[in-house]
Amino acid sequence: MVATCTFMLFETHGIPCRHLIPVLRSAQLSELPRYYLLERFRKDCKKTHVFDADGILLEENTSNSNDPVMQKMLSEACNQMEKLILQAKQSAAAMQLLRDELVVLGDKLNEMVPEKELSQIEEFESYLGCSIPSQIEIHPPNDTRSRGRIKRIKGHNDKEKKQNKKRKKKERVPRRCKKCKQVMLHDSHNCPNKEPQQ
Repeated sequence: MVATCTFMLFETHGIPCRHLIPVLRSAQLSELPRYYLLERFRKDCKKTHVFDADGILLEENTSNSNDPVMQKMLSEACNQMEKLILQAKQSAAAMQLLRDELVVLGDKLNEMVPEKELSQIEEFESYLGCSIPSQIEIHPPNDTRSRGRIKRIKGHNDKEKKQNKKRKKKERVPRRCKKCKQVMLHDSHNCPNKEPQQ
């Protein structure tokens, strides 16, 4: 069953619209129809090369020195090989035939083009699609606090407030002395008018 919506979300972007779900539920379908399962949503999804109108490969790998025509042929060969494997795995006889033909084809290719031995680094570079630098410099990470509560970074205003508090603590405040009854910078213990004890 195929349901359509006026939003045309599936037709334009390939995403099933939320309005399709009630329609499929009312049809009492327990599974999503295969029409809505695109290749990109499947587990066995493979990356295929995309070409523009002129046949030039999009998202070209800069490390690949092949010309666009060669890249297109390479892409078509990979896609055809994948289709043949998927088709041949349905029966043992078909898989046997495909394997035998590939061995014969491999022998013919070895006669035409001798196999090039790649070093381990060249093999990695061809797999990664970029060159591996000869010297790798990794700087040590900056020290970071990984434990404890992170304290707020204090700004200019906070520092001024702290300094003002310290100044206020150091400054002596005048108060009333009980002995001389005057507001001065002393108290009854160290009053100058205090009579010395005998």
